[in-house]
Amino acid sequence: MNDRLFARLRPEQLDELAEASYRRRRRDDLARAFHSTQHPTPIWRAFMARRPIFLVATGAVAAVAAGAVVVSTGVLSGTSGEGGSAVAVASPSVSQSVSGGAGASPAATRINARSFLLAAADTALRTTPESGDYWYTRTRNAQRTWAMPKEFWTEAAKLQRQEAAEVAKIDPNSDELVKINEKYNKKLEQLNKRFYPDGPPYEAYLVDTEERWRPKRPGNTDRVKVDNRRVHFATPQDEAKWKELGSLDLLGKQKKTQDTNLPRPLSIENMDITMQNVGQLPTTKKALGARLRANFAKLPDKDKEFDLYLWQTTVDLMNAPTTPGTRAALFQVLAEQRDIVSTGTVTDALGREGVGLAVKSDDGYEFGLIIAEDTAQLLESTVSDKNGPSLRTTYEEAGWTDKLGKRPRS
Repeated sequence: MNDRLFARLRPEQLDELAEASYRRRRRDDLARAFHSTQHPTPIWRAFMARRPIFLVATGAVAAVAAGAVVVSTGVLSGTSGEGGSAVAVASPSVSQSVSGGAGASPAATRINARSFLLAAADTALRTTPESGDYWYTRTRNAQRTWAMPKEFWTEAAKLQRQEAAEVAKIDPNSDELVKINEKYNKKLEQLNKRFYPDGPPYEAYLVDTEERWRPKRPGNTDRVKVDNRRVHFATPQDEAKWKELGSLDLLGKQKKTQDTNLPRPLSIENMDITMQNVGQLPTTKKALGARLRANFAKLPDKDKEFDLYLWQTTVDLMNAPTTPGTRAALFQVLAEQRDIVSTGTVTDALGREGVGLAVKSDDGYEFGLIIAEDTAQLLESTVSDKNGPSLRTTYEEAGWTDKLGKRPRS
């Protein structure tokens, strides 16, 4: 998720500012809040359900042009969304047309989450580790979107400048960065509610395909390529309402391919985990659990929830070149969480069958995973609210390649 959805939405006029901010910090991958924002997750309110938005790093509020797409401070900011509330994906009524999937099987098999996760740990241990120069991932993303009027962007740009000024005054490695971000997330959320207090006036989804090449060696190019971007309205009535409000741009302007040589952590919640050390993470349940608990304890959100933190961390690590031992240990840590339940046998947006796992936040959001039973690979992650799925990331392909721009050898 990694900081994902946000980098992708970053307007060009903020590139220089964002890069300067990254250089000041060195802990810089605040760009893509669940899909890794551009491409970091989600992501989504300061963690999982609340991942930080980092207005400076992502430039989310800098597209001052009328109609620019807004990054949400709601559920998963990263992760994950636009507009003034939760980040979203296709709801049940439109999930097939937006994401191409079938959702839960009509007769889902009852599966014990703990037993499945322990079995998945055994499966992960049997995989063969590989290597290369670039870690490649390909995902299909669907998220709820809407446009805000020009007046919103004028006020949002002021918040962005205020946040930038505060960030410039502190040490680039300070945990105060997240606290500052939290403060401005709240301000942005309040601004959203001023314009659409009851949420977006229509239901629309931004869907795309994203490819990413993350270099193993520091200093090499990190590339994100986004293609097949389009907007899908849930109903003709939703499209009519959008036209009634002025047909504001829902796609936004964005380069199809974005390259950077800046270092990026794998996720906002685990700023010390990078492409250079992800393969060195602990390989036992006890050691990995202690490492993740220590990282969680450092997070400043007073409302943080470990099971949600673990959900997002699982998404990030399973979409990265972790070792078979680390993946097995991660499944074992997940198996100890009482709040994680199985939703049975389900299918992802591509029609692949797997086992569904879910955890609910205290404020009513549900975070889901679909894991392939035969390979223990992550197939899909979702965020849902009371209206159904609001964010969906489907993991099509992952693996090592030796050349930037090339896919792994099959």
